[in-house]
Amino acid sequence: QLTLADGTITADHVVSALPAAALAEALPAEAEPLARELRRIPAASVAVVNLQYEGAALPVTGFGHLVPSSEDPALLGIVYDSVAFPEHDGTPGTPSLRLTVMLGGAWFRQSFGDPAAAAPELLLRRARAAVSDH
Repeated sequence: QLTLADGTITADHVVSALPAAALAEALPAEAEPLARELRRIPAASVAVVNLQYEGAALPVTGFGHLVPSSEDPALLGIVYDSVAFPEHDGTPGTPSLRLTVMLGGAWFRQSFGDPAAAAPELLLRRARAAVSDH
C-alpha cells in the first residue's frame, strides 16, 4: 500500500525508477530489511553524449554496437539513432547522422574522475574519438 498526498494506492507490485540507495532511504522504517538489501546494490555512472553530423550517413544498418571492456574500458557502446529512429532526423531530405555514445559504467571513475565533476568537454572529446575509432 502506497500513501500519497491525495490518497492511497494498493498494488501487488511496485516498480521504482529510483537508484537502489535512494529507494532505500524513501522506504518506511518497517521496510528496513528491504532497505538494507537495497543499500548493498552497487550503482555505476554512465555519461550519454548525443552527436549529430550534418550531411553524413552511416554506412551500416542496425541498432548500434557494444564495445568489450577489454577493448576500451571507457566506452560502453554507440547507438545508431539515425538508423533506429530515422523519423527524428533533422530537415527532411537533408542527410544527417545522429549517434548516442555511452561512456563510463563500472570504469567511469578511472576514465573520467568523479562523475559529479566530469568535464563535459572531456566527455565530448572522448565520444567523438569513439565514433572515429569504432
